[in-house]
Amino acid sequence: MSVESCHAKRVKLFETKMKENDFKPKFNTAAEVLESLLEGRTGEAVSDNFLRWKLWLSWKDVVGPTVAEHCEPVSFNRGTLWIWVENSVWLQQMTFMSRHIKSAIDQKFRRGFVQEIRFTLDRRSVPNKSNENFREDVRKFINKQK
Repeated sequence: MSVESCHAKRVKLFETKMKENDFKPKFNTAAEVLESLLEGRTGEAVSDNFLRWKLWLSWKDVVGPTVAEHCEPVSFNRGTLWIWVENSVWLQQMTFMSRHIKSAIDQKFRRGFVQEIRFTLDRRSVPNKSNENFREDVRKFINKQK
């Protein structure tokens, strides 16, 4: 077998393998790349903050639109999620729903991301306007990439 025919066979084999693998990108958008980088780093501050904002953006999907009208997440620190509730009646109701909410968060995000849920009537813990602007910017960025 000549060197040229051996080389031609290698090239053909390489081209066949390239077509099989096709090197298709795993991601379609920059948001998907960022999300995969940040979600994979369990317990790191950047990853937890990313998941926190993602949770805030999808709060209605997690608890449902009716419940979301009466409560919202206001703080997340070291696995503890603080949720503001409208009044003491909703505080009681949310206490009964806490396991269900935690389960929904585990399914939608990362298991163990939220280790404990606490409730508060203190509205001062609600994010300030600069956080709301950032939240809206994140929402626009994610929607633009879809």
